[in-house]
Amino acid sequence: MTADELRAALEVELAWRQEELAFFKNQLNEIAEENKNKYRKSLVLILYSHLEGYIKICLQTYVQYLNSQRLNRKDVNTGLMVASMHKEFIAYENLDRKCEIFRRELPDDARLHRLYRRVDFMEKVEDFKEQELNIDDQIVDTESNLWYIVLQKNLYKVGLPIDLFDNCQSDIDALVNRRNSIAHGNFRSGVTAEEFSNWEIKVSEILSAVTRLLYEYANNKKYLV
Repeated sequence: MTADELRAALEVELAWRQEELAFFKNQLNEIAEENKNKYRKSLVLILYSHLEGYIKICLQTYVQYLNSQRLNRKDVNTGLMVASMHKEFIAYENLDRKCEIFRRELPDDARLHRLYRRVDFMEKVEDFKEQELNIDDQIVDTESNLWYIVLQKNLYKVGLPIDLFDNCQSDIDALVNRRNSIAHGNFRSGVTAEEFSNWEIKVSEILSAVTRLLYEYANNKKYLV
C-alpha cells in the first residue's frame, strides 16, 4: 500500500459517512418544527457512530499501511515498536516455565523468576528490534465509548501525537455523554439545532484532521526514527 492508496481508502471511508449523515439531516426538512429537536436525538446517535467508526477504521487502515511497508522494528518510532511487540510483552509478564519466546530455564525459587525473565528480555532486545514490524490492527480499541482519553490512547498506540485534539476535549466528552444518555433512554429532552451544529462541526474537523495527519505521516515517512 502506498501513501496515496492510504489516503484514497480513507477518503472513500469518510465520504460514505458524510453522505449518510447528510441524508438523515435532510429529513429534517420534512419534519414539523415542533418535532425537530426530538428528531435530532437520532442525529446525535448517527454522528457519534461515525466519529467512533471512522476513528477505528482509519487507524486500523494506517496500521495495515505500516505493516505493508515491510519495515524492521528498529526503523520505526518507539511507540510503534512497542505496539508490534504485544506478544513478546505478554510472554515477558507470564512467568510460566514453558514459554515459546523466552526459553531460559527458570530457577526453582519463584522469587527469582522475574529477575531471570528480565535478563532474558535484555539479551533478546536487539533480536526483537531486527524483526519485521507487524502490528495487530486489533490494537485499536475504541472501547465502545470514544471519550477523549480513549482517543488519546489509540493515537498513542500507533505513534501519533496525543494532543492533536486538546481544543475539542470538552466537545468530544459532551457528545459521548449525550449519546449514552440518549441510547440508554435517560435523556428525554430534544437536541437543539445549535447543539447539534456545534458537535457536527467539531466531528468534521476531527475526522478531516485525522485523515490529513495519517497521510502526512505516511507520505513523509514520519513513523521512521
